[in-house]
This record gives sequence, C-alpha cells and structure tokens, in this order.
Amino acid sequence: MTSLLHRYMLTQTLAGLGVATAIISSVILLVDFVEQTRAISTRIDISAIELIRLTSFRAPSLIETTLPFILLFGVLTSLFRLNRQSEIVVMRGSGVSAWRILAAPMVLSIVIGLFGAMVLNPLGAAGNAIFERERDILMNVEYDEESLQPVWLREANIDGYTVIVAEDLRENQQQLIDTAFLYFDVGPDGVPSMSRRIDAPSAYLREGFWEMEDAVERVPEAAATNLGRVTLPTGINRQALFERARSPEGVSFWDFPALIASAREAGLATERYELRYHSLMALPLTLLAATLIAAAATMRLHRLGGATAFAAAGGLAGFIMFFLQELLSSVGAAGSLPPATAAWSAPAITALLALTYIASTEDG
Repeated sequence: MTSLLHRYMLTQTLAGLGVATAIISSVILLVDFVEQTRAISTRIDISAIELIRLTSFRAPSLIETTLPFILLFGVLTSLFRLNRQSEIVVMRGSGVSAWRILAAPMVLSIVIGLFGAMVLNPLGAAGNAIFERERDILMNVEYDEESLQPVWLREANIDGYTVIVAEDLRENQQQLIDTAFLYFDVGPDGVPSMSRRIDAPSAYLREGFWEMEDAVERVPEAAATNLGRVTLPTGINRQALFERARSPEGVSFWDFPALIASAREAGLATERYELRYHSLMALPLTLLAATLIAAAATMRLHRLGGATAFAAAGGLAGFIMFFLQELLSSVGAAGSLPPATAAWSAPAITALLALTYIASTEDG
C-alpha cells in the first residue's frame, strides 16, 4: 500500500512538474530570445534559427535559476488538482498521514536539487561560455582560442583617467598580455583628450605598480620612445584582476573548492565565490522549502473552502522566500554576513515554518 501510494504521488508530482517546467521554461527562453534579438539582430543580419540556437546554449543556466519556481508551481499544481478531485480526502480517510502523502514530492525535490547543483549548473556554465564565444564570432569580435579574456580596465588619476587594454589576462600570474595604457586628460570643459600611450608585450601587477619590459611610449606629434623596463603606479589590486577573470556565475559547481582555496592562498577575498558555492549546496534545501510551501498551501481540504486563496498565498510565499534569499545574498556579497548564513538562512527558515504549519494542521 505504502509503495503504491509513493509511486502514485511520484507520478502525479512529475506530471505537475512537467507542466510547470514547460510553461516557465518557455516563458524565460522566449524572453531571452527577444533580448538576444534586440541585442544582436540590430547590429548584424542573423536568422531566427541562429538566434534560437544561441538561446539554447543559455537554457541550462536559465532553467537552473528558475528551479525553485518550477518546484513551487509544479507541486502546487499537482496537489491542488488531487485536493480538488478529493483524492487527498480519500487518502486521509484511509488513515494515510500527510507525511506519507508528501514523502515522494519531498524526496523528489531533494533529488532535483542535487541534479541542479551537480549537473545542471556545470552545463549552464559551459553553455554560457559557448554562447559568449559564438556571439563574439557572429558579431566579428576578434576571437583567439589561446586568448579568451580580453580586458578593459579604467583607473582615475590626478589629471583625468587611464584606460588599460589587454588581449588576455593570466590571472594566476597577475599578468596582462599585449597591453596598452591610454592616458586621458580632462580639460575644463570636461572633454577628455589622450595625452600619451604606453604599449608593452606584457604587464605584471605588483604591489601598487605595473611592471613592464620593452615598453614603448607614444605622445601626439612626436616619435615613439623606447622606455625599456618601466614601472607605473596603480591603485588596481589583485582582487580586481581576480574578479575580472572569474565571475561566480561562470564557475562550475565542481570548480569552486579549488578556486576558493587558491584565492585564499593568494590572500584574495572570496566572499562572492563562497556565497555562490553555498547557494548551490543549499539548492536541495531551497527546493524542499518550495515543495513544503506548496504542500502547506494545498493540504487544506477543498470542501472547507478557500483552497484557491490558499494556493495563491503559497505562490506569494514562494516569491517572498526568493526575495529574502536575494536580499541576504546581497548582504553576504557585501561581507556583512557569513556566506553560509546568507545562503542557507532563507530556505531553512521557510522550510521550518512550512513544516510547523503542516504539523499543526496534521496533528492539531
């Protein structure tokens, strides 16, 4: 009996998740398709098929982002339908507890959370990299397999600002390849004008200065000057280069431990990367919390009335959890909260509140 019940609830939950996945994925992919159409097709002539292909590379990442809503509305749909058809009433009347009814959806949410963190996230990171490369090729941006990280940095100085351009960034060596330092003076009218340019095959970031070999200086209306070895003062630190090289959203789940460890050894701040890593580890709990919210909103007997209002309240509670999670993540990224606390608090609190409500209605 128990095994048959679990299989039935698993089937019904999967059906609801299938509907939610199809609807939510279609919406977000359509929105992304429109965004790519606006960003790319206004600059180059590109077919709709090519735009669809580009959008498909971003699909795993977009679906991973919406997993909590897919679980929330998928479980809401399946449980609301079972409640409306009085199937939950029959189950409860047969002596089946709410916990046995919810066992399959809860286990499924944890499994999907593990899949999302360990499989979908790496696929999303790889897909985003392919998307950016394909987009650059289509838009005739110079692309070199050995030079994947073109760099643009801007730094203010006394008379104006300096723009640093490089073809590549070797983050581990704190080295810029094929570097140009463009110095701009800003006049009284606020219009910038380039006063000089220094080129070098490479530039190494030291403590408070750039170090270059074979540097060449060019100024307007004058011949180029070979400077040889030169050092230039800078306020840019290693953290700026590290964050330029590695965006947390572009790192695979499996690469975070080594990345965080190497950054700590180099004395770099790792809060944003730890926060992202903890958010991925907390994904099963987040999806479980979404499932419990849906259960708390739909386990009320349909004949008592107000089932639709409760279901709507469940959807609203899911958005509140998401908002709280984003708020705590922002606080954690600023360093005001430990990354683990910022990532785990919202789903943990939500899950406990939902469990408390279900227990109070089940046991009185």
